[in-house]
Amino acid sequence: MGKGLIGKKGSVTIYLALTLSVMLSLFLTLIEGARTNAIRMQTECAMDISLYSVFAEYNRELLEQYDLFFIDTSYGSGNSSIENTTAHFKGYMTDNTEQDLGMGNYVTRDLLAMRVEEAQINRFTLATDEQGEVFKRQAVSYMKDKYGLSYIKELQKYMDEAADANLLDRNVTEERNANQKAIDDTELPQKKVGEDQWEEIPLENPADEVNATRNKGVLALVTDKNAVLSNETIAKENYVSNRKRSRGAGLLERKGCTQADELFFYGYILDKFGTYVEPLEKSRLKYQIEYILAGKENDMDNLKWVVNRLLLIRETANVVYLFSNETKMAEAEALALTLAAVIQLPELAKLVQVAILFAWAYAESVYDVKQLLAGRRVPLLKTDETWHFGLEGMLSYEDGLEDSENQANDETIADGLSYKDYLILLMTTVNKNTRTFRTMDLMEMDIRKTAGNEAFRMDGCVDYIEATAFVFSGFGYSCDITRDYCYF
Repeated sequence: MGKGLIGKKGSVTIYLALTLSVMLSLFLTLIEGARTNAIRMQTECAMDISLYSVFAEYNRELLEQYDLFFIDTSYGSGNSSIENTTAHFKGYMTDNTEQDLGMGNYVTRDLLAMRVEEAQINRFTLATDEQGEVFKRQAVSYMKDKYGLSYIKELQKYMDEAADANLLDRNVTEERNANQKAIDDTELPQKKVGEDQWEEIPLENPADEVNATRNKGVLALVTDKNAVLSNETIAKENYVSNRKRSRGAGLLERKGCTQADELFFYGYILDKFGTYVEPLEKSRLKYQIEYILAGKENDMDNLKWVVNRLLLIRETANVVYLFSNETKMAEAEALALTLAAVIQLPELAKLVQVAILFAWAYAESVYDVKQLLAGRRVPLLKTDETWHFGLEGMLSYEDGLEDSENQANDETIADGLSYKDYLILLMTTVNKNTRTFRTMDLMEMDIRKTAGNEAFRMDGCVDYIEATAFVFSGFGYSCDITRDYCYF
């Protein structure tokens, strides 16, 4: 009986020992599994928090002035490099992974023993990638959010009107010169002025008087006589459109801008940059949109370029109006017939009529451009009510320009196009990549004027990052995580 009891007690002890060993093994396995999962979860959380922190370091001036989110990889140091951003990323990973075990007078045990072995940026996208499409995407997104799709309808409307009238492609200068050459090649009758001396009877075409003013500086005619024009000059090689640029990974899976998006980009330029009519005090160049169009190194040359192009648009539009207006065609024909009759060359009448119409259109065009530079509106295609100079007024149109300086904007053209509206028409004539990089030139100019951004570069600005972190544990485990983030 005693031996039986002892045997039973021994069997219970062995059973408990075996059970406890199995339970302890399971318990330790669960602890290690929990530790492994905790290490991975901690790494993932640290990765997300660290990338959030990196993307929170966007350039404040870019946001304030241009409503764009980009990480300036120079961080105000003057040295733009993705290595700077990598160092920031690794620093955040270290702070968010490796624990500080000191807690007052107590020291806690680190159950994960994690350390960041490596943190790297695999791929990144720069604002200038894909010919500036990365930057343009953000600009277009801002305009869509601010104004909505209805914004581009009005822009498209008068762009279509300009296209239908062929205002940007028709070469009226070539047409005028060809007509004038035909007049010059016509042999005029001669009269005797002395013994054996003859000279041509002058045609006295009033168009010649107007055409002679084309050789004058038109800028002086169309700007206010009391205006102080800007002489600001830049060195183009210092800016992104004219220097060797850093390159990133490009758009990758993200889509670029569509043709419709280009209209939103035009609107963005109008929204953020100044002109001769509405200059911005903060700007390096005072005629900013004029620079985007012309790309010259100084304000004066940019303004001259724009004025001459506006003059061509208005001259074409005014030629279209005059040649479709029977009353004004008849006025020019009557004068031409009179001149042709005087010199007894009726075959010249048609050529002289056309010359008069071209001169009339030019005089009206100078007046139109002066109105635009004064902040007034000019309709794209004129009517009888909005036409200014009569045929007689054409001959003294320069005096008429002086009289117009203080006039109020005529109510009949309140719905016309503004100076900025005409600049949009000119934007369609500039290569889109050239237009994009000149826009970024202006951004570099103005941001460099702010404290801490003296060496700012658009090709040092990042909006997409793919990063990998390698984390090791003192308990023999490791974890690697790859994430990609972007602003848009």
